[in-house]
Amino acid sequence: MIEVDELTDYLDEYLEEKQEVKNLTQETIKKQTFNISKFIEFLENEGIDELNSSNVKKQLRQYRRHCLKQRGNKRTTVKTYMMNILEFINSEDVQEEIQHDPIKMKDIIEVKAEDPETAKKRIEKISLTREQSSFFLDTIEQSGNKRDYAICRTFIDSGMRLKELVLLNKEDIQVPLDEKGFYTLPKDSNEFIDINLRAETTKGELKDRTTFITYDTLVSINDMIYDRITKLRKNTNNVYRPVIQRNKAAEEVTREELFTNIKGKRIGKRGVQDIVKKYANLTNDRIEANNIDCPVDYSKNVSVHILRHTALSHYAEILTVAEVQTIAGHSNSQTTDKYIHVDREQMKQKLKANNNKFII
Repeated sequence: MIEVDELTDYLDEYLEEKQEVKNLTQETIKKQTFNISKFIEFLENEGIDELNSSNVKKQLRQYRRHCLKQRGNKRTTVKTYMMNILEFINSEDVQEEIQHDPIKMKDIIEVKAEDPETAKKRIEKISLTREQSSFFLDTIEQSGNKRDYAICRTFIDSGMRLKELVLLNKEDIQVPLDEKGFYTLPKDSNEFIDINLRAETTKGELKDRTTFITYDTLVSINDMIYDRITKLRKNTNNVYRPVIQRNKAAEEVTREELFTNIKGKRIGKRGVQDIVKKYANLTNDRIEANNIDCPVDYSKNVSVHILRHTALSHYAEILTVAEVQTIAGHSNSQTTDKYIHVDREQMKQKLKANNNKFII
């Protein structure tokens, strides 16, 4: 959460950073400062002491109504106000403190609640099938980037949130590390590996929870670690070979964070979002180049959140609602229920596999 009287400090830092990155004109900065400051002033006048994950959407909705009814602003004008405010509220520092998922315009415009069946159909459309997931991962594997491949495999296996992934430490994967900082692979290649999601990294939870990755994903993580400590060098035969860098190898032994950026520091949320978007676009390029008939527009539909949706939908094909809810970290089973897509043929196959239990 953020104290309302601290929001102005966050606003100054936000606008300063935005000015450096986007090189905005003074007039634009002045307008955005005014629009966001008016929202902060509204909170102060309403006696709101803090913004947190449970009240931020409510306050945004109330401010929108205030602009329309009390101030008499036009809808188009209010939309501009809200776009400026939402961009500030969704900025990395503010979002991190409030601990909310990115808020969209549709979240603060009051609409009728979506019925459960409609929600199921919507999630089914924006989740990738196993074949579509494999095609996406294959695109990344072809690029040769071991880190990006490991990150996206981890998402599609585990169903964890973006924040949870970037805050993963090596020790959170419940497999022993060897003396060089690599994971000891289980003897059984069908083994599912536990990942401990620490309470401080999760969304509004008071205790740790567990999700899973496959053996193959653990292999890809080891490949990433090897790639992290090596460098390609030309040998006497003019052939490039990976050579272990001593300093990086030594760092890996005591490294805390699992996924890193090019500087060797913990990767950020924006970095991961950019990775997913990059390969979504490249996957579309492959589809067009090979003239493949595919119902999915990866560029438009694939994001970090969709990879989470995909994983949870895959879990829901096998596990109960309660089990998927535990993996997802949902506080409400109705949220999890949206991922359960009933397939009659699949039900018949499960009954057939367990036929002995029905013999009287």
